[in-house]
Parts: sequence; structure tokens; C-alpha cells
Amino acid sequence: MKRVTLKDVAARAGVSFSTVSRALNDRPEISAQTKAQVNAACKELGYIPNIAARGLVRRETRTIGLLVPDISNDYFAGVALAVEKTARENGYRVLVCSSLRDPVRESEALDGLLSQQVDGVILAPVSVTSARQLEQMLQSVPHIYLGNNHSDTCSYVVVDNKRGAYEATRYLLCLGHRNILFLGGHTDSLTRQYRVRGFRKAMEETADTKAQELVECNSAQQTDRMIEHLLREKDLPDAIFAHSDRIALRVLQAADECGIAIPDQLSLMGFDNISYADLPRINLTTVSQHKGRIGHTAVLRLLAQIGGSTEQTVDVLKPELMIRGTCRARSVR
Repeated sequence: MKRVTLKDVAARAGVSFSTVSRALNDRPEISAQTKAQVNAACKELGYIPNIAARGLVRRETRTIGLLVPDISNDYFAGVALAVEKTARENGYRVLVCSSLRDPVRESEALDGLLSQQVDGVILAPVSVTSARQLEQMLQSVPHIYLGNNHSDTCSYVVVDNKRGAYEATRYLLCLGHRNILFLGGHTDSLTRQYRVRGFRKAMEETADTKAQELVECNSAQQTDRMIEHLLREKDLPDAIFAHSDRIALRVLQAADECGIAIPDQLSLMGFDNISYADLPRINLTTVSQHKGRIGHTAVLRLLAQIGGSTEQTVDVLKPELMIRGTCRARSVR
């Protein structure tokens, strides 16, 4: 039997997500008639939220929720570890949910966290569109966004993706590379858009450059075929700047299969600094987002909100270029 969610209650009562949440929290701005509608819808659907047991006073659970697109992703796994560590140091436990980049699953996961009476939520929405829907559900709950998918009025923690891409591209240009390809990411990704802006800015500031861009395919298999086709072309770029370390690793593997030596024949730059990027056989030059700082900062900002702060906070963290072994000066080839 399908679990009844707040979305189902809202549809039955004919009100919004946020109205259901506020009605169940007995907020004074919600009329008695609307509260009765919501309670009637809950009864009809068999929805029994934990918050019903709270009465008029919200009890602390010393629990925070973390909602990310994919906990198996190295970046989000690193952020989650930092969130859990900082929360534990402050007497909180963490409930983690993955949306698997599905907006419907995402709203259901948040609904589940809220039904557990978490004191606050840290979340990385799959898109700006889904962030707007989640914001309606979170109106009465302390929350901090991770990354670029959020509204301008929310509190968030983000890495300066444009700056990171700019500095990485400048490094490639300083090595003498002029024909540089930015590879990967999806066109609807705000993160990609910021990184491309940094890439373009650096390229436009330097004379006699050739900037190329290729977006990621819908499947990993298609992306692999695209990379292999690219590497078998007669005229290789001087360097490839991969949107993520995940894409960079695919380039490394394809280059090995195609007999292309990195960095002797092709320089390669990543972005993320995943946990195994510094292993000897990989030794990837990349941009670090400092996952630990992101998670730590997000928890501290959330705890301030839980403590009563209503101030909007914006933390834009500085990325760091990690120079390793996949880039080489063009003149020595």
C-alpha cells in the first residue's frame, strides 16, 4: 500500500504543501476552518503525522535532516561525513536521505524527514524548480541549502564555482595551452553554468585561444562513447577541463585505451577533488571544493537558526587548485 504523504493531504484538503505543514503545527496564521479541512483530510487518508503528538509546543528532537541527490556520490558522501561529525559534536544526530535526482522522490523524502520532527534540514535540491516546491514545505522549519539550487532569499552554503573554474583555466593557459575543451555537465545545471562562465572569462582574457564546450550525454555509456570519439579525432585539444572528477576519470580510462599519454599528449583538469584523486595511478590535477568545510559550515548555520536566528546567511567558500600530475607545460611535449 502506498504511503500517504503531505502532498496527498494537501491535494485532498485543496490547500498547498506549506498550508498543511503550518496547519499541523497549529500556526496562528492558519484559520480554524483550514485546520479543520487539513485534519479531516488526514483522517480520511489515514495520515498520522508524528507532529500531531506535539500539542501546541514543538519539542526538540536533537535531530537534523540531510537531503542530497546521491549519497554514493563522493562529494555528497564527504559533505555528509562533515555534517554528521559537526552535528554529533553539538549533541545532534543526523537522518540522511537520497533523492536519486528525482523531484518526486525528493519531496517524499523531505516529507518523511519532517514527519520525524527533525529540528532543521540541510538540503541540496536537484534543481531550482524543485527547490521552490521544497521551500513551501519548509516555511516553518529551519533549513540551509547546499549549492546553487535555491532562491535568493534563502540561507545557503556554496563553493565559488566560477572562481574555481577561472583559476583552473588560468593555470592551463599559463602552461601554454590555447586549445582547451570544457567537457561534461548538463545544460540545465546551474553549477555547470557557473563553471563555464569562469572558463569562458579566462579564455576571453587571453589572445589566440580556442574554447570548446561539450555537454554530458544522458547515460554513462553514451558519455563514454563521446569521449572515445573525441580522443580518436585527428586534432586533439591541448587540454581537457572536465566538469567533474567523475568525467575526468572517464577521460583517463579512455585515453589509456586509445594509447594517448596523459599529460604528455593531453593535459587533464578535474573539478571536485574526490577522495581518491591523489592516488598514485590517478594523481589528478583538480579543484577542491573542501567538502568538510561545506558540511561544517552548514551545520553551524543551521544550529543558529534552530536557536532562534532569523538572519539570512550566505557563505561562498573559496575553492583551491590542487596541482598534481595530469597537466604539463605545452612547450615540453
